[in-house]
Amino acid sequence: MSLESFLEALAEDSNEVDLGDFFEASGLLPEELVIFARAWFGFTVENQRWIIATMAELAEDSSELDFSAVFRMCLKDKDEEVLEKAIEGLWEDEDRAIIPGLIQVLHSDKSPQVRAAAAVALGKFPALVQEGKLLAKDGDSILESLMDILKDSGQPLEVVRRSMEAVAPFNTPEIRKFVTRAYKGDDPLLKSSSIYAMGRTGEVSLLPVIIKELKNAEPSIRYESAHACAELGDEDAVPHLIALLDDDDNQVQLAGISALGKIGGPLAKKVLVNCVKDGDAVLEDAARSELENIEFLEDPMAFSSEV
Repeated sequence: MSLESFLEALAEDSNEVDLGDFFEASGLLPEELVIFARAWFGFTVENQRWIIATMAELAEDSSELDFSAVFRMCLKDKDEEVLEKAIEGLWEDEDRAIIPGLIQVLHSDKSPQVRAAAAVALGKFPALVQEGKLLAKDGDSILESLMDILKDSGQPLEVVRRSMEAVAPFNTPEIRKFVTRAYKGDDPLLKSSSIYAMGRTGEVSLLPVIIKELKNAEPSIRYESAHACAELGDEDAVPHLIALLDDDDNQVQLAGISALGKIGGPLAKKVLVNCVKDGDAVLEDAARSELENIEFLEDPMAFSSEV
């Protein structure tokens, strides 16, 4: 099937389109994107929503599919459902070319949900700036845009939360001040985000605070604390993460396993091996996956998927 035939099929009856045919829209060249765009603007909004959602789902399931050209095109779409799915679809796209579009959405009059999605998408770039993979001016632009949100008391909570999480890797004194204020405040959602942000700052000195929150009565706090430990990657957190494997909340248990896998080390590996042997089916699968990751990191050449 050609791209043109695929687009004609979408226009006639999208319900009859085989998901395998979406391969025709993968890795579009500039001239092919022009053809796609002409057809796209002739589709109904309902059809556009289905197409972009399907693309986002397929791209997440298969690394061989690349719909980034379509997702980028849709960063200027007027429909918020299409826009949000396009942003989600760009979760692995590290091209600096998408930064201005995401910043524009962040500061637009779109819904808080869409703007928060833009903040989350921007959150992958600070680490790339610090690694020298992006220009310094890109980092300055992202930092300024996200800090403008944090400094504006009129911003919606969800946008503030995600902006704080996204900007945390820059780890300036001003950022740490916002994180501390959110942590000490009364809003549980902001506190949850502040803990996640602590992990993203890379400040190992914050580990005692995060470890304390592993015992918080609120599951979402324990969950974010586990992820913060993973972000810091300090083996001192491992003994404290072990208790999460018996947590009443399954998502907290899985977060604990994920953190152990990311931190690694002899103790974490031993705990994960025991979990594979004695855990329930879900925890067993998660632990096995983390053990495979640890083995790969320890010796990529000798890596075997058999645990």
